[in-house]
Amino acid sequence: MKKGWLVGFLVWMFIMGIQVVYGAESKVLAEVGPYKLYEQEVEKILNQDPQVQEILKSSPEAKEKIKKTLIDKWITLSLLGLAAKEEGIDKLPEVQRDLINIEKQILAQRYLKTKLEGIKITEEELKDYYQKHKDRYVEPEAVELKHILLSLPSDAKKEEADKVLKRANQIRAQILKGAKFEELAKTYSEDPNSKEKGGSLGIIKRGETDPQFEAKIFSLKPGEVSHPMRSNYGYHLIKVEKKIPAKALTFEQAKKLVENDLREEKEEALMKDLIEKLSQKYTPKVY
Repeated sequence: MKKGWLVGFLVWMFIMGIQVVYGAESKVLAEVGPYKLYEQEVEKILNQDPQVQEILKSSPEAKEKIKKTLIDKWITLSLLGLAAKEEGIDKLPEVQRDLINIEKQILAQRYLKTKLEGIKITEEELKDYYQKHKDRYVEPEAVELKHILLSLPSDAKKEEADKVLKRANQIRAQILKGAKFEELAKTYSEDPNSKEKGGSLGIIKRGETDPQFEAKIFSLKPGEVSHPMRSNYGYHLIKVEKKIPAKALTFEQAKKLVENDLREEKEEALMKDLIEKLSQKYTPKVY
């Protein structure tokens, strides 16, 4: 079902967004009247679109099927388009408006693409930006966690919740008396993903979990086991194995982030300047 939906989505995207004219160097895959479908149009989707890549990772053999589907749908679209023109549908006012809007969108996207491609960023600019915004580029504080989960429906009645809470407190009492957390996790935890790993959840950074949970988790000391904590999944006993303090990223570690941030700022500035100049030139009016 999922793959069928994705193919449908790709066909829609292909129809709406990949109408590109290629030269003689691109092989023609299909032709309907004045319309031609070039190999590069199809290959662009097959090789670059993330949704196609997701399908091909699990089913490499699906490539030819997707390609055939795209060609078939393109032919169907072309046939219907020719029939519509013969009946004069392309001359209807509402269709003309739609065509103008599509034309504007394509031209605007291409125009903007050419302008944004002109943005250049030097190594010196990156280093300067990094120095001015060092506080942005920090590896957040983190903790290495283990947990024991006792499952409980979020809509459980108080009597049932009290029973599970009592069990959680009993398990915690065993830990405080010297029982190994990892062994009790293997015995009692109802989290199938961490149970056999002694309850290990790995490393969790600030900002990666529920804010209320986060405050309690990061207040624990290494080796400390929390009181039972309620979530939508049930009651958790959390043990902090170690705390990892926040640290500043070096320029090399942060370089890609710095480049993305600086590029975004430059693009926003370019867009603002561009729209101001174009507004002065063409004088938009709102009625």
